[in-house]
Amino acid sequence: MKKAVTINDIAEQLNLSRNTVAKALNGQYVPEKTRELVLKKAQELNYKSLNVSHLEIGAKKYKILLVAGKPLNNMNYFVPLVQGIENYCFGHNYGFFQHTYNVNRTPFAGFADYVKELRPDGIVAIECFDKNFIGKLLNLDKPICFIDFTAHDVSFNKRYDIISTNDEKSVCDMVKLLINRYGVNSFTFVGDRRHCLSFHERYMGMLKGIISLKNEHSKKDDILCNDESFDYGNADAIKTEILKLKYRPDCFICCNDFVARNVCNALKSLNVNIPRDALVVGFDNVSEATAFKPGISTFSVNKEFLGMETLRTLINRIENPNTPSRTITVSTDLILRESTDRPVTAQN
Repeated sequence: MKKAVTINDIAEQLNLSRNTVAKALNGQYVPEKTRELVLKKAQELNYKSLNVSHLEIGAKKYKILLVAGKPLNNMNYFVPLVQGIENYCFGHNYGFFQHTYNVNRTPFAGFADYVKELRPDGIVAIECFDKNFIGKLLNLDKPICFIDFTAHDVSFNKRYDIISTNDEKSVCDMVKLLINRYGVNSFTFVGDRRHCLSFHERYMGMLKGIISLKNEHSKKDDILCNDESFDYGNADAIKTEILKLKYRPDCFICCNDFVARNVCNALKSLNVNIPRDALVVGFDNVSEATAFKPGISTFSVNKEFLGMETLRTLINRIENPNTPSRTITVSTDLILRESTDRPVTAQN
């Protein structure tokens, strides 16, 4: 009697691990070429547990379009995030397409024609913060999941989902930690809080942390320049804004690590020692925080997981289009580095 073919037999034939073969046969993520090899070999060997559902894995169920509102220049942040989206699509054999739309240069009609021709089942929108563009995007009547969102008050009569990080709570908890541990009593937020929802929530988190411990704060204490007219990548420009402040704060809370790095450079040019004279906090845990000296305290999010969670949310929207709109929050991890490593005995 001929012995039944097992997963181990397939694995040996292909020189793959048993775990990889099992994942391919059970619809879990493996590279698409690997999945095809496993299914083909299973058919050749007449693997008895291979059924129609396995063979149907090769059929593209959905077509996904990733729309970026501008070139994704912050590669350390966006590469793993987009990789998470791609991995989910490839793992489920979905079609995946990317398109960059420039609000100031591209007529929307041309983009609408592109979407009409492509006929995606769902759209992931990233760096799409212009409220007028968002409205037009929603009017395409496609299931949409936004990664971050506009900070402006909007009311759209459409159903959509938003994926974000727990920005407000993260910064609020950090502010309370710095006040309680080091006696920090003055803060300055650096960044355009109206740029996007996440920046706004980080600003609100700072205010909430200050107020919760009965401290005072004025908007005049912050650097909130509109980033369309102010270059947060220019340390000299930030230095000028710091000099305009009534007093130098104990701590600078920055909208992200890129801005935090330039705040540190501006402070260095003013002969301000970090962290002895001023603390600096960023957000995102990208190379601007990890490679800079001193290392910048920040908040880390699993960017690949964030991308995959976006796809899971979008697929749910595709399959359940009338579900109420949701905002799904992904937690962050606080990463403490030298920029806030002031000795506890040096409280103000």
